[in-house]
Amino acid sequence: MTQAERLARRDALRAEISRQEADLEALREEERRLLDGCEHTYPDGRRAAAGGRLKICAICGKVLPARDEKLWG
Repeated sequence: MTQAERLARRDALRAEISRQEADLEALREEERRLLDGCEHTYPDGRRAAAGGRLKICAICGKVLPARDEKLWG
């Protein structure tokens, strides 16, 4: 393999890497959109949230938005 062929192959590989990275980022964005509406529940119907003040979904790991707290009755 000549030096020119190596450089051409390197350019082709870099182009393929860039395309794959763009595809991967698109997949990650799609995953983020899917998990934005996290409504995971356990089989018995309970919500799969764990934690105290900061709730995290036990299934997908997403931080769930805090519910408004009542400070008085």
